[in-house]
Formats: sequence, structure tokens, C-alpha cells
Amino acid sequence: MSRHEAKFIQGIIKYVLNKLDREYLDVPEHLVGMDQHARNLLDFLSTPTDDVHIVSILGRPGIGKTTLAKVVFNQLWYGFEGSCFLSNINERSEQFNGLALLQKQLLDDILKQDVANLYCADKGKVLIKERLRRKRVLVVADDVAHPDQLHALMGDRSWFGPGSRLIITTRYSSLFREADRTFQIKELKPDGSLQLFSWHAFKDSKPAEDYIELSKKAVSYCGGLPLALEVIGASLFRKKKDRWESEIDNLSRIPNQDIQGKLLISYRALDGELQRAFLDIACFFIGIEKEYVAKVLGARCRRHPEGVLETLRERSLIQFHKCYIKDESQLFGEMVAMHDLLRDMGREVVCEASPLHLGKRTRIWNKDDAWNVLKQHKVSKS
Repeated sequence: MSRHEAKFIQGIIKYVLNKLDREYLDVPEHLVGMDQHARNLLDFLSTPTDDVHIVSILGRPGIGKTTLAKVVFNQLWYGFEGSCFLSNINERSEQFNGLALLQKQLLDDILKQDVANLYCADKGKVLIKERLRRKRVLVVADDVAHPDQLHALMGDRSWFGPGSRLIITTRYSSLFREADRTFQIKELKPDGSLQLFSWHAFKDSKPAEDYIELSKKAVSYCGGLPLALEVIGASLFRKKKDRWESEIDNLSRIPNQDIQGKLLISYRALDGELQRAFLDIACFFIGIEKEYVAKVLGARCRRHPEGVLETLRERSLIQFHKCYIKDESQLFGEMVAMHDLLRDMGREVVCEASPLHLGKRTRIWNKDDAWNVLKQHKVSKS
């Protein structure tokens, strides 16, 4: 066999494996309160029609919009010619060339090939229209905040082939008026809230007998918000009763609408090393490969960075998502993820340490802030 033939066969094998080896998106183990929403969405999107259907999932931060979109995506992707889940669009689009990179992921995921580098969002729009208009695809645009983000990724139904399905998650009700249907996600009811809290605080569907009243108090302060129930529940896992009473008392002092203030209690319950790691991730390492993050954390005088990451995951402060790594030796790895409410809370902790003087902050993640500090020689020992 010649070298050319061998290379050709390897190319065929890689193509077939790419078609067959689809990794399901990670979803939480306990999907309390999601069943009916998922059934309604699936019923609507599964209706046989050649029309391009667009749905929006609407709700406040931490309510479970992304989780619902992942559940539906896992159920539907295999029925399409191509599929793509574009996560954290609002944050990623703010990075350098962010919209073009999102367009490239959309094309790469659906076409199952490495599309030439994109450096211009206008060129990306043309490529999407040219290459996807005859394909029946499933696309999820997660955490959309501005019209220009949507226009760059799914500007018109005609960009996608007949029977395509487009799902948008957003917190802004006025963002996408052309959706065929909007699914509003509400807070969990008391029974569902207690169940979700218990899965994280007790690893069971209901609280321990002598913790029932304390659990109900904690749940009442979380306002039915799944993220708060998970994080606060996980922070109380294996804690003694007096610690529960202290932290629930702290929760009661914070206004119900101040969810970040409630999440801050879980951050303050961490020891110094875990706090530093959490802030590092919130500022720099969201969406970065887990192995790389562990190496950097280890270099910052942390003896067991893998244990640190695992502890933060157990406390529901970070997650690990499978991701594709362009490396011949490893096709899939894990990426460190964090909910945007937790990210914003961590960054606010850093800002509050020095509200007016950027150079005195312990971490600077915004490129404009970094440039100003370096340009004006305001770097401090922090």
C-alpha cells in the first residue's frame, strides 16, 4: 500500500468516526422540575414539518435554561444531518474575534471538518448561508444577550435547510421576536425546591429527619432558584447542625432578590486555598481545559490542584464538561465551566478589594484594564 493510499484510508476512518462518535452533553444527575418543560419542547420540535422552527427558552440567570437546552439537544441531535451547541455566547462573543470563532465552531461541528480560520464575522455569515442552507440542522445558541450575536450566527431562517430547528436561551424577553414559540422557565415550587436541595445537601431525595425544619428554612431563602439550591445545599453537605444554623441565619439577613449575596456565603465558607482557586477560575479559566488549569493552579503553590478542582466541583461551584481537543493522542478532554452568576460573584469579590485602583487588585482579566495598568505603570505587589 502506498503512502497516498494509507493517508486516504486514514482520512475515511477519521470521517466515519466523526460521524459516529458523538458525545452527549453533560447534564446534572438530578433534573428536578425539568420533565414537563422538556416534554413540551420535544413535542413542539419533533412535529414533522419542513419549516425552520425557532424556539426561545426564557428565564432569569440560574433558573436552568442551559440545562433544559442540553436535555433537549441530547434527545434530538441524532435525527439531523448536523448539530451544534454554542455555549456561553454572551461571554465568548466579547473575546477577541469572538463572533467569528463562534461561527467557526458552528461550521466545524455541523460539517465535521476544520473550516478555514475566520477573522471577520461578515465573512462567517456568508459561509454559514452558503454551506448550511441545504442541511437539516439542530443548533442551540446558549446565553444570547444582544441582537448582533444572533444576527452573526442565525441571521435568517433561509440560512438553514428545510426542517432545521434553532433553540435560543436568553434572559431578555424582547431579544428575539421571531421565535415560533417561547418557553418561560419559572422558579421551582416548594416541593421541587426541597427535593433538589436535599439531593445536594444529603445525597437523597428528602432531608434527614432531624434536619427537615432547617432544610425548609434554607430552601425558603433560595427563592426556588436551582443554582442557589444546588450551591447552598452542597455547601452544607456533611456539616453539623450548629453550622447549618449559622449559615441559614446569614442567609436570612440577605434580601431575597440578592442571589449573588446568598451565593457569596458559599464562597466565604471555603478555606483560603479554595477561595484563591475559585477566584482564579472565575477570572481566567472558564472554558479552559481542566488539565491545563490544574497545572497552573499547581504552579501557584497548590500541592494537590486536582483535589482542589474536585472539591469545588463537589460544592457545585464549578463543573467539568467534555470537550474536543485537537491533539492526535487525545480526542476528548474536560473543560472547566462555571455559571455566570458565580463568575460575576467571584469577579465582584476581586473588584471590591480595590474598587478604584486597578493596579492594587489581585487579578486583572479584562484586556483594557490590563493595558491601562501596564501603560500607566500602576502595577502593585498584589
